[in-house]
Amino acid sequence: MKVPTVKFPFVNLLLAIGLFAMVSPAAKSQTPQDYLHSLIGQKLILRHFGDVPEAKVKKDELAGLRGTCDVAVVVKDAHWDKGQARVQWEQIGSPYVPGQPRGVCKNTVISHEGKIKVTGFESGESSDSLAASLGLVLQTPEQYLAAAGIPFNLPPEPDAENLGPPPAPPFSRPRLLLTVNPNFSEEARTAKYQGSLTISVYVGTDGRIHRPSIARKLGLGLDEKALNVLPLWRFEPARKLDKPFALQQSVEIGFHLY
Repeated sequence: MKVPTVKFPFVNLLLAIGLFAMVSPAAKSQTPQDYLHSLIGQKLILRHFGDVPEAKVKKDELAGLRGTCDVAVVVKDAHWDKGQARVQWEQIGSPYVPGQPRGVCKNTVISHEGKIKVTGFESGESSDSLAASLGLVLQTPEQYLAAAGIPFNLPPEPDAENLGPPPAPPFSRPRLLLTVNPNFSEEARTAKYQGSLTISVYVGTDGRIHRPSIARKLGLGLDEKALNVLPLWRFEPARKLDKPFALQQSVEIGFHLY
């Protein structure tokens, strides 16, 4: 089994390292197909069905789902068909909320791809209603944290925010709220290649990662896999006198076979 791990080294005081809406965004003028099309290319967290290559569930059953296999995905395709929402996804990693029990996947989707079909919608279903329903299984990091009882409502900031030197101590350092462990690359998996890489990042005042750069490379596509999941990470930002500020950090991500 190939499992990447994330480590948070405390070296030279370095911490190892959208809420765009509490439901998936859907403009009132959108049709269900418009909304589903807007999901294509988004990085989200698929709840419950990470080990099911082809899942089918009724709209009314969504709130009662109890599966524990959650995965981070990129939506590859999505469309509306006579009251059914169909979404095709590709797994990019595994989410984890520190302090919460880790999810358990009973099976492994070898291809890291899957489909989910949600049925039982009205023919005239609004895009807002569709977004609210799908938001129970396809979630933004903000929704995923909210489901774990952790509010996060910091709006995203541009990379051009002030990334200067930190203020004089004392101050509180960023606190990790949500991490996503990346998948192995196919090249590394085939070669049974493993190791660790280090990424330099800024944790912004918005609790998101900015300007990541590889400080110690690993190769065989693993560096790219690690960078690919960083937009899903969330932090409580560093603060001094309750005022947030951006802080440079390092994150070490390990890819290990066992």
